[in-house]
Amino acid sequence: MTRNKKGKKGKRKIFILVEGKTEQMYFDCLRQQLRLSNVKIKTTVMKNSGRTWIEKAKLLIENDPSFRRDKATEVFVVFDKDEFTSNELKQMFKRAEEENFGIGFSNATFEIWLLAHFEAVTAKVLSKAAITNKLEVHLKNDYIKADSDQLDKMIKNLDLAVKNARSISEINFESQSTNIGELISNIRS
Repeated sequence: MTRNKKGKKGKRKIFILVEGKTEQMYFDCLRQQLRLSNVKIKTTVMKNSGRTWIEKAKLLIENDPSFRRDKATEVFVVFDKDEFTSNELKQMFKRAEEENFGIGFSNATFEIWLLAHFEAVTAKVLSKAAITNKLEVHLKNDYIKADSDQLDKMIKNLDLAVKNARSISEINFESQSTNIGELISNIRS
């Protein structure tokens, strides 16, 4: 917790820069459901960032006045493996460390984290279609990306999701993994 000039504890400031609308909606719903009054979370979508995720995040924070960063500000960049090679990902992780950015990463897709809200997930890589089918079974409806009602329903199982994803929380570029649960545990602490 940071202290202001009068010695009072200030709000934690957390910036979460995300790859897509689903991730943005998820973290916005999370902030509302958890009533994180002691945490200021600002999310933004970095569209079409390609191989420049970390550089784009750095430029956004440096040039956008709504992203005023101080020493206590925590920055997380949330993205999927997509088509990146292991070497490209290693470079992004190294660059993020240099900038003191945390990373929320999912291999192969953010939806593996969403699936963890309903069932245990493993390192065996599932296709996007298989993940979507499993989500639809649990939701008893078609899965709609960035749908706040569906995301709110999922977030009600947040503690289960953290538990269900624990076995794949160590980042792995070759097998299914997600450390979103660790990022959320950090936010809640």
